[in-house]
Amino acid sequence: MTLESRLKISLPEDLADALSNGTVLCQLANQIRQRSVSIIHIPSPAVPKLSPAKCRLNVENFIAACRKLGVPETDVCVCSDVLLCKLPAVLRCVTALLAAGGGETAEDPSPHHSSSSSLLSTDFLLFYCTAMALLYALYCYLLT
Repeated sequence: MTLESRLKISLPEDLADALSNGTVLCQLANQIRQRSVSIIHIPSPAVPKLSPAKCRLNVENFIAACRKLGVPETDVCVCSDVLLCKLPAVLRCVTALLAAGGGETAEDPSPHHSSSSSLLSTDFLLFYCTAMALLYALYCYLLT
């Protein structure tokens, strides 16, 4: 399945239930673009089931991220679709999110983000090489 391969996790047979707390959906949005969802409530071994309020927050954050990432409004699911396990609407939204992401991943940002988000941009490399050359010249000068 696309979600499993994209997130590198195994999902249980009951996909609707696995998606209903919003955690996997938020992780997917963040995998498409880092920090699309800034806070994700995740179940812990001590508390394996999220409260309804935390589930709702996750889902609302996921829906907001979908809009921010360019999912058409007609494809964006509503909170109740996820919370009530209405799988067709959720999968339509996920499919649209993957299409809107265009294969872009957190490790491979789109070209319009590369210069601002990557420390290895051309401008940074030019600055770094110039600074290192000047430091080397100063070092050589101080040795003589």
